[in-house]
Amino acid sequence: MEIKKLSIAAVLLLFSITLSAQTGLIGWATYNDLDQNGTTGGGKGAIVRISTKEELEKYTKATEPYTILVDGSLSGSGFVVVASDKSIIGTDSGAVFDGFGIDIRNSRNIVIRNLTIKNAKPDAIAMRNTHHVWVDHCDLSKSSDGLLDFTHGSDYLTVSWTIFHDHDKVALANGGSQEFSDVGKNKVTYHHNWFYNTVQRNPRIGYGLGHVFNNYYENLSSYCIGYHTGASVLVENNYFYRTGKPLQQMYTSVPTAANYADAKEVGNIFDSTSGNTKGTGISFNPELYYNYRFALENARAVPLVVKKYAGPKPGIENELMPLPSNGSINICSTTYKMCWSNLDSVTSWEVYFGKSAASLTKTVTHERFFMPGKLKPNTEYFWKVVAIRPHGKLEGQLWKFKTAMTKVSNPFPANGELHVKLRQVKTESTCIPLELKWVPGIAVKKYKVYLGKTPRLTETDYKGEATAPVFAPGPLQYGVKYYWRVNTVLENGAVIKGDIWNFSSDIAYAKEGVTEAENMILNGRAFVETQDGAWFTASNKKVVSGEAGPGTMSSIWAGPDAVCTISISYYDESDGKGWYGFFVNEKKIDEWFAADNTNAIIEHTIKNVQLHKGDELRIEFYTNKGELNRTDLIKIIPVK
Repeated sequence: MEIKKLSIAAVLLLFSITLSAQTGLIGWATYNDLDQNGTTGGGKGAIVRISTKEELEKYTKATEPYTILVDGSLSGSGFVVVASDKSIIGTDSGAVFDGFGIDIRNSRNIVIRNLTIKNAKPDAIAMRNTHHVWVDHCDLSKSSDGLLDFTHGSDYLTVSWTIFHDHDKVALANGGSQEFSDVGKNKVTYHHNWFYNTVQRNPRIGYGLGHVFNNYYENLSSYCIGYHTGASVLVENNYFYRTGKPLQQMYTSVPTAANYADAKEVGNIFDSTSGNTKGTGISFNPELYYNYRFALENARAVPLVVKKYAGPKPGIENELMPLPSNGSINICSTTYKMCWSNLDSVTSWEVYFGKSAASLTKTVTHERFFMPGKLKPNTEYFWKVVAIRPHGKLEGQLWKFKTAMTKVSNPFPANGELHVKLRQVKTESTCIPLELKWVPGIAVKKYKVYLGKTPRLTETDYKGEATAPVFAPGPLQYGVKYYWRVNTVLENGAVIKGDIWNFSSDIAYAKEGVTEAENMILNGRAFVETQDGAWFTASNKKVVSGEAGPGTMSSIWAGPDAVCTISISYYDESDGKGWYGFFVNEKKIDEWFAADNTNAIIEHTIKNVQLHKGDELRIEFYTNKGELNRTDLIKIIPVK
């Protein structure tokens, strides 16, 4: 981090313009997930050229893939609905949408480039329950609500080289708290964007993994980057000039609270700013998911580079989009069919491919795909495509990707993790035992999974096979250090022995009498909340609260074998109908609803429960609207 009081001009004189605007798509929109391999928009479909809003709507609503080239300035009201597999690209120096915006719902694989959108009502670009979207080289301003909202279960967004200006509520990734559809989603990358004369949400990220790098912030009146409700945000090599609150924890400063989030700042410059510049010092690592280092600028270069290259620019309609995407990692096929988006009037293609950017082999093809031969594991490859047209050649950018290793890698839980949650969210109403996950090796047919309590795993620790990189070992014990290994069975039958990883979990014990809920082991959507009299007074002045969806509280019975009466106390808010279940190990003993709506502490009693020393006692719940299942304590009384 640097805090500078230099003038912009003085800083810019030190640096030359870079070519990073030519990197194409990088970031989260390149990631292979949800049955969508990167983002290609309408690249596999026909190319159409339009000049009216009516023509635009005809093709954006179509079920077929299209690359829609937009000429000139279009005006209107409302919005155009965009279906899956579409590219909307302004021609020449960019197209203008004046008075209307873009609405994307329940769709995937969208590319929006080289557009100016202004005076839209309500939003310039709104995306709901949509995944794999790239917004690039656009100019967004002066709309009645948001400029770029990515909400209601949306996932895998890259926003690059776009200008956001003269607006209040700029960019959302998640619409707010208590939104279960966003749990585990909202993975977003914002890079090389220019935010100026705006107020807030630049962007604001909830729930997801956010990567915000090489953006230029100028004259922002409220806050720049906001984060909340479990988000993890890396704020890297940005330049903040004349702004307030570069980093903003939105709703709470209490780390155990549901609406708390993490953000780490690395390499940023704060010039004439005020407010938080440090974040929490914690974030995720984007390099586990995509390569971006080749596009990363030093923060000192950001003002000049971004101000020169952000926004619409000539020639974008002639840029190709590759698959695999630029910077893709962990390509796990040895016979990858490489392809790219379409262009008009191409008679043939020259494909250049190799292991070094300085030494590429040329192949001529009349198809829009290329088979490079057998790819090697853990190898970086470079390639580019040249379009041959009757009036000359059009040379594409240099792209790169990297293949997976022969062994599986990047385990979840992470190797050496000490506080693993042994139950995880599955649906809006259920948690399940921990699933083990990993990044596949190359040319895999299946996996053999081993799990045990010592680092010397033998055949007695063999748990089963998997054909996908995920394995459910069943319920695990709290407080135990587990060791595990995944062997890869290749397509040719060879077995690649994996590394041995380990993880541990916390443990809490219950004895006769009261166990406070906040002292149990919390999983899923369960968080500690203070209730010391402002609303109601909890035992020990704390409760375990839900946020959106299911959660669990567990402790291990440390008393003797006994038949017990068990009472669970919770606050029954007059706002919804939450569910509770009580389990001993995997057996459901009782279930009920928090539905009295009395705004009072309720004690639910369960009689004649047989407990054995070492049993897991688990309270499960799921929330409903404003009923957040605030659980105070569990009381256990052996029957004499």
